[in-house]
Parts: sequence; structure tokens; C-alpha cells
Amino acid sequence: MKTVVLSCLAWLVGASGHAQILSSMSSRWSDSFVEWELYVQATTTPEEADDDDGEAPDEELYGELKLRWLNMRDDWTDWDFSLGEERGTIRMKWKDDPSQWELRTYSGSVVTMRAAWKNDPTEWRVTDNNLSLTLRSRWTSQFDEWLVQDNNRGTFYLYTLTEGDPRDWAIDDQLDATVSQPMKMALIFLTIFHSTPRQ
Repeated sequence: MKTVVLSCLAWLVGASGHAQILSSMSSRWSDSFVEWELYVQATTTPEEADDDDGEAPDEELYGELKLRWLNMRDDWTDWDFSLGEERGTIRMKWKDDPSQWELRTYSGSVVTMRAAWKNDPTEWRVTDNNLSLTLRSRWTSQFDEWLVQDNNRGTFYLYTLTEGDPRDWAIDDQLDATVSQPMKMALIFLTIFHSTPRQ
């Protein structure tokens, strides 16, 4: 029994060491918010780390988020995403209720997103039925900063690189390994959807 437990712990430590940490997201086009690219810090070999010249590390494309029906820009209720190995959809649960969304991966994961308060897009409850997180906008009148702060699972902080410009975001991902990629995608989606103009 001890061997099984130790093997599982070693696997978890090894898996978390290879987990990709999200670092930024950007709109694909400078005049449209219907397609997004998600990035992680580029992996480096020990030799590359030794040759570091003090510059910020490069990033690698890790995923995307885009409207499902790109030619019908008036329908913002249906999205497709990829994040690492995960792919799926994000849809408004009820077509006339923007306070409830559902993320479904093609592998069977489901994440539910609900506004904490009626007619208030600044606070959201995100759950995959195993764990729940609360995403909040720092301000009620400006949506440049969003934060998850959980005593057990860490923080997830998203903020625009330039105040008032929602095209480019930094992501400070300090959530632990128990938070799945679909949960992180749900947090990213809510931030993008509520912080950008519908164009």
C-alpha cells in the first residue's frame, strides 16, 4: 500500500512540474475581439537558461478562443476553445440569460459559470462540481483587472498590459495543480467576454 501511495505522490509531483503556466492572452486582430490567442512561458533547456541575457522569456502559443460563428458577429453566445490538449465549447446556458454559461470539453468535463448577483457582471462563481472558485473584477466601472484569490488553491490574476486597452492581457497563474485547464479557460472566457466591446 505504501508503494502505491508513494508512486501516486511521485507522479503528482512530476505532473505538476510539467504543467503549463498561462502567461498572457491577446486578441488576434487589433480591431476585433472575436478571436484570442493564449500563451505560456516558453520552456527552456538548462543551456538556454545559462545563456539568458536578462530579457523576458519568450512565450509559446498554447491555445485559442473564438466565436463559433465568425461570420455572424451579432451572436456572442457560442464559442470554441482549445487549451493545450483540451478542446471544447462555451455557450450561454439559456439564450436569454447572460448570467449563466457552460463550458464543455470534448473529453466530457463540464464547468458552470454563474453570476453571483443578478444584473452584476463583476463577480462570478465557477465550478466543475469538484471545486468552486470566485472570479471578481477589481473595479465595478472598469474591467481591466480580474482576480481569483482562494486560500486553498492560490491566485489567478488577469490584467490589461495598457490601462483601458482590452486587446492584450497578462496572466499571473498561481493556482495549484488541482485546478483544471477547463476551469482556467472558464476564468479567461469570463474576463474576455465582460471586458471587451462586442466587435
